[in-house]
Amino acid sequence: MGRMPSRNRHLPRGQSWPLTLTDLIKGLGDAYSLVKRPRFHTGMISDVVLVVRWTPAQSFNYGMGGVHPDMVGIHVTVRPVRSVDRVAVRSLLRSRGLPQLREWVERTQTAAETWTSRSRDAHWRYAEDGLQFAGDRPE
Repeated sequence: MGRMPSRNRHLPRGQSWPLTLTDLIKGLGDAYSLVKRPRFHTGMISDVVLVVRWTPAQSFNYGMGGVHPDMVGIHVTVRPVRSVDRVAVRSLLRSRGLPQLREWVERTQTAAETWTSRSRDAHWRYAEDGLQFAGDRPE
């Protein structure tokens, strides 16, 4: 299955992707191999621009609870931004957000079982004064 470039994931006029798949691959480096295929959300614009989620393995019995094995792991979602904010958001994500994301992904690999046994998530929020992290940190 080929990768679809972000330019082919159409957004409404006035919206842009703050990151591309190439940005994610470069920003995560070797940690990219630990992440499921990134998603590019096409919903409404919000101040949340990047989301990461840890989904733990839980027994799956075909509809009787648990988590399907394909859903286990680290999921990254890029959310659209206003086109006028794209350059600022991209710069902040590349300089601060992606290094933090990389650290988050790497730390999941050594996190305590008490942390990895539950679903966890974190996100990066853009505001005019910068980029803010919120959510669970691997322990």
